[in-house]
Amino acid sequence: MKFHLIQSDNKNLITGYDLNWVEVNQTRHESSLIMTSDRLFPEWSVKTINDIKENSFEAIESLDIEIILLGTGNTQQHLEPRLLEYFSKKNIAIESMSNQSACRTYNILANEERKVLLALML
Repeated sequence: MKFHLIQSDNKNLITGYDLNWVEVNQTRHESSLIMTSDRLFPEWSVKTINDIKENSFEAIESLDIEIILLGTGNTQQHLEPRLLEYFSKKNIAIESMSNQSACRTYNILANEERKVLLALML
């Protein structure tokens, strides 16, 4: 799916996606990534929900994040309760959803100037 007429003010936004790729500001990525409105961490080592550990988000520890949108691929999968508790203790909400839903939700929250992080497993 392609999105059109996106005004970004130099924000990282999703400009398109399909089952096996995502486009950030018209640049296609075919491997897992993490992004915020002003940072991009390509080549995230997480490929499946089972790969996620407490240290999977070390790259973002210093960022001021309110919510993590976790795209778990083509279907929604859920994190283990211990990982949900880990993020809760850091006052970070984490929502798991399909990549397609995560991309759409990320664009909305980023345009609202929310402190959102998108983590996609591709």
